Amino acid sequence: METQRTFNRVLQCIVTCCYVGYLPGAQGTYASMLGCMLIYVFPLIFSNIFFCAGLVLFSVLCVNLFRYDGEDPGYIVIDELAGICIAMAGHSITLMNTIIGFVLFRVFDITKPYPIKQAERLKGGYGIVADDVIAGIFVNVILIVLGQFL
Repeated sequence: METQRTFNRVLQCIVTCCYVGYLPGAQGTYASMLGCMLIYVFPLIFSNIFFCAGLVLFSVLCVNLFRYDGEDPGYIVIDELAGICIAMAGHSITLMNTIIGFVLFRVFDITKPYPIKQAERLKGGYGIVADDVIAGIFVNVILIVLGQFL
């Protein structure tokens, strides 16, 4: 029993991005900001497509193993971290790109246009993570298009 509690505490730390998810207010925004900071400081890691794919799989696994109440509790924010990493994957990590990526990601994550809203309906960790993954893909494509003009 104690082992299960310890395991859940470790998962809690992971899915809340070291408890960022418990900050009052806009937890998803805070986690996205954390992601942007990590991307900006460690671009070779956090904007690497293989790292992003691993982070998505790790996020789904951790959320599915973590015991939580509700369908998508606001304190679970590892999905925002994964989503912003996907948004910036493969792009030049400049301050301007990072700011544009952050703003666009938050807009897509908050407004949830089609098919993001539908992806959120998947069960468990799949839906919690899928909407942010799709939002990140949308932003990544927009950054590619913007890169052609800027």
